[in-house]
Amino acid sequence: MKKAIQSLLSGSAPSGTLAYEIAYALFRLYCGFSIAIGAGLSKVFHKINEDGGREWDNLAFGVPDWFVEQVGDIGFTVISPSFWAHLAVYGEFIGGLLIAVGLFTRISALQLAFQFFVVSFIWYKEPELFGMYYQQLIFWSFALIAVLGGGRYSVEHWWSTLKRGPVPAKTVALASLCLLPLAGYSQSAGGARRVSFTIVNPTLKVKAVDIRYFNPDQKKSSGYGYDLGALSSHAVNMPVGTRIYLKKRDNRSLAFVVTGNDNGRTFDLSDTFSISREQEEQAARDEAGERRTNLAAADEQPGVEAMARAQGLDMVTFVVVGKSPFSRQVHVRVQLPFDPKKSNTGFSRRLSSFNRITLRYPVGTKIYLCDGPYWKGGSVQETLLFEVVAEKQNKRIRI
Repeated sequence: MKKAIQSLLSGSAPSGTLAYEIAYALFRLYCGFSIAIGAGLSKVFHKINEDGGREWDNLAFGVPDWFVEQVGDIGFTVISPSFWAHLAVYGEFIGGLLIAVGLFTRISALQLAFQFFVVSFIWYKEPELFGMYYQQLIFWSFALIAVLGGGRYSVEHWWSTLKRGPVPAKTVALASLCLLPLAGYSQSAGGARRVSFTIVNPTLKVKAVDIRYFNPDQKKSSGYGYDLGALSSHAVNMPVGTRIYLKKRDNRSLAFVVTGNDNGRTFDLSDTFSISREQEEQAARDEAGERRTNLAAADEQPGVEAMARAQGLDMVTFVVVGKSPFSRQVHVRVQLPFDPKKSNTGFSRRLSSFNRITLRYPVGTKIYLCDGPYWKGGSVQETLLFEVVAEKQNKRIRI
């Protein structure tokens, strides 16, 4: 058993010819360094402002929040999405470097093979066995390395030649523990401490949740609305002080406020949570700050109708309804004709053929149906539903 574990950690398949060993060493070097630099390094040192460059003052050390959210969306919420995100970054950056030099090759390659198996065959909505996704090529590459090990031109082979045996398992464990903190820090520079938590709806009724956070120093608000389905959960990674509301029609009530002790916690929406007086007062200040910020932004920028008039575009009013009598969650992104950048506006609602939304947009506006929350950017695939034209005035459109 001990030999089997040592072989898994630092063993190699029987050596081949010189040409084979050289080719395999180059292959291992490329796979290891490319995943460490191309995927791991960009997460370990990630951009604070995504629209900025990779200058040192725009880089933060730690796992980016978008990656933690992505891991949670896939379904890795047991313990916490943050734990699995850190483990994945550890595998990409540290594991990639270890594969490149040929140290603990098999265990590092196994972790990376598992990660890209998830990406290739679980993360995609309609995975194909031979779909020519580059993620599948990466999966098979690391699966091959996990079978073959370090090879002749590796630190492992040099060690076995020098010490007459594989690298001891204790050395592997100690080195891993020493390296783990390099990928274990997740605090963004200059920002509030973030925590990962999970919201659970154990009832048979859909719960409308509003997740809000206001930064008084930067006078910026963030968050989103989410319809949490029956018997489902939602992983969240937000700063301390985030407020969670439950919405019923046009009313909303404060359910709980996130604290620094809530990392990894599960909030059951069927329970009642205690909110301290201090938290209530802070929530009231944050709500007032959001209102002032929104009013200031509205004063600085002209409304949609004013901009449409300035460009000679007619406004069109139409109604959107669902196609089916059964309610389903839809995410719709709206791209206004005078917005040069990809917008982050739209709506996320449950629609059926019995409820409707009245919309009013200028001619030339494009309406996209997204396969997930549109505010998550490039990770969401979208389909153009239609472009607003004058002929759609007062029309009913099913989506």
